[in-house]
Amino acid sequence: MSYLTLKEAAEATGFNETTIRRLCKRQESKPFIQFKKAKNGIMYTVQANYLFSVYPPLQSDRTLIYTRVDNGYTNTSEDPIQDYTSLLAAKDEIIQLLKSETAYLRSENTGLREENRELKLLLAPGFSSNSSPAEAVTEQKSEQNKKSFWQRLFG
Repeated sequence: MSYLTLKEAAEATGFNETTIRRLCKRQESKPFIQFKKAKNGIMYTVQANYLFSVYPPLQSDRTLIYTRVDNGYTNTSEDPIQDYTSLLAAKDEIIQLLKSETAYLRSENTGLREENRELKLLLAPGFSSNSSPAEAVTEQKSEQNKKSFWQRLFG
């Protein structure tokens, strides 16, 4: 009979080592547990058949590879791998289209932001329809230069 260490059992089942340790400490598990001397003390080993009856084993990558090979002896239930080059080429075209559209929208966005800045300068607060934009800019600067009462009083 084959016995597994706690680490091997954890890797084989996909559960944590503490879960396997709890299994070993159960009263009904005692006949299936052996103790071995290790460098750091006593080490638990679990009978593989008992472990897999309680916790099902994970299917490892090796077993998946072996079951996928069609050598006349194995029965594969999966469809064979298809040629996806045409699908990948179509997706690449879509990606390039989206990238070019994104670049166009970014340039359009920067142009609109610049236009927005110019409009803000032209339509500054206090701008009347009778005065020119240059006068509005000078009025805005003079309003910014005006000091409040406390600024004039203290500094």
